[in-house]
Amino acid sequence: MKQIHLRVTYRDDGSPFAAYLHLPSKPNEKRAKCRRVEPGMILDINKEGKLIGIELTAPRLVTLGDINKVLEEYGMEPIKEATLKPLLAA
Repeated sequence: MKQIHLRVTYRDDGSPFAAYLHLPSKPNEKRAKCRRVEPGMILDINKEGKLIGIELTAPRLVTLGDINKVLEEYGMEPIKEATLKPLLAA
């Protein structure tokens, strides 16, 4: 996957239940380990230590700043608010 995109799962009432931020990765790249980060994030990391995705287990608690702090820690560019638009619209 070459582009960043967000997939959101919603409850019946339309509120977000969980979300997954897909980060650029090679085709069929697999998670080798996970790391829990508060508030409400699980980081998927490949065998080389590269961040390949972020699961948002508490999407209402996670802010753009929280996500960008993690991305910075892994040497990645910050995302813009527009990337989280599907989550913020719920």
